[in-house]
Amino acid sequence: MPSIQPIQPIFGLEVLDSDQLAALRSATLHVLEHVGIQFPSQQALDVFAEHGAEVDMERQVVRLPPDLVTQAMSHAPRSYRLAGRVNETDLILDGTRSYFGTDGCGTETIDFETGQQRPSRKEDVAKMARVAEYLHSVAFYWPMVSARDCGRLAPLHELDASFNNTVKHVQTETVMGEQPAQYAVRMGEVIAGDSQRMRARPPFSVLICTIAPLGQDKEGIEAGMVYAQAGIPVGFMAMPTMGSTAPAAAGGALVVANAEVISALVLMQLVTPGAPVFHSILASVMDPRSANYVVSTPEKYLCNTAAVQIAHDWGVPTLAGAFGMDGPEPATWQLGRDSVYTALMVALAGADIVTGGGMLRASTLLVPEQLIFDDEIYHINRKLVEGIDTSPDGLALDVITAVGPRGHFLAQKHTRRHVRQFWIPELSHPRWTTEGEPAPDIRRRARAKLGRILAEHEPEPLEEAIQAELQAILDTAGRQLGM
Repeated sequence: MPSIQPIQPIFGLEVLDSDQLAALRSATLHVLEHVGIQFPSQQALDVFAEHGAEVDMERQVVRLPPDLVTQAMSHAPRSYRLAGRVNETDLILDGTRSYFGTDGCGTETIDFETGQQRPSRKEDVAKMARVAEYLHSVAFYWPMVSARDCGRLAPLHELDASFNNTVKHVQTETVMGEQPAQYAVRMGEVIAGDSQRMRARPPFSVLICTIAPLGQDKEGIEAGMVYAQAGIPVGFMAMPTMGSTAPAAAGGALVVANAEVISALVLMQLVTPGAPVFHSILASVMDPRSANYVVSTPEKYLCNTAAVQIAHDWGVPTLAGAFGMDGPEPATWQLGRDSVYTALMVALAGADIVTGGGMLRASTLLVPEQLIFDDEIYHINRKLVEGIDTSPDGLALDVITAVGPRGHFLAQKHTRRHVRQFWIPELSHPRWTTEGEPAPDIRRRARAKLGRILAEHEPEPLEEAIQAELQAILDTAGRQLGM
């Protein structure tokens, strides 16, 4: 049975104090009331108008009075469940632990067999779902790449490949638009058993990106309303780039991003009060010399960590970003340096769910063995934040007394019990062999582990009747959507 080892810190990290949080909230409310957010959806504009927002129908801009924002957000639940196909893989978002997932949704992959870069396919989504199910670090699965061989139905096929290859919770960031969302909801009902069971134990959730600065995506917003009404957890992610789509200052970038996210969460609560939602901000920086998109910067790490506090200040769970660096190759000094920061910082800040594992080149390229590297970084961080045990067993005074001066601890039962709990990174510390041959280089070791997982791990299959129902939904969607 696949198992999950979440990160459970015994100490925390805050990059914002209470005055700073209050200033960010005040600035966000000011932007929502006086500047506004563009909602290019007549459905959304009508909902806002019905609830007393100031709506400019011609410009499609909505201004939200503070009372409307705070009243709507008061209905958003702080805690709820993201379900897997089996109870042991359920995720409880209650602020006590951080669950990490994979990254997506890239369009290119390095073929595991040939080593050549090519467009991604549905089989890649399925293959990486199997790997994600095996790894204890992965609590939920984002389809890591696009099923580009499935055309415009790719997002639904990515869900299908995920459901068929992991019992863990699935989160999609690509099924957008009202009609595709309705088909995704039907797929969720098939997995859960019916609509009521799906509400109680949603087998998938959805992330929708906002449009920077201060805008929403029509297909995303209209899909979000479908998900909210169905009880599918839906989150919104703002991705401000400091210097281009956001002010060239971390504080200003957080205000713009927060206004985008909160406006969308307010809409979900107006549509369905109590709808499970989550908040997400992933920042980046524009290189002033080249205008390139840069994610490996201190400003990003601070903003991603601050976003966790901001979400919790609004009383909702958060999805934080980690890994997903802009280097093109695994096992490099740059990735070893940059991948640690956000993965550790957002966990210490108390992020509920975290995405980012396994992708390179700013989350556009899948190099399969990168997920093995990120898994190792994850477990190092997991052990770091557990802290030091100072219980009687941890202090081991009885053992120290028994051994005394100039003795050794090898024969002690305490030693035999505790050395098994050491987490020794196997990529950087390969097991010693009696042959004395040098170990393969670290990337080959990562590829070997990935190969073993693919060769040996078989996910629990869906019942044939459920597989047939999913295929029927895909066939119907293809006909009705003209795809």
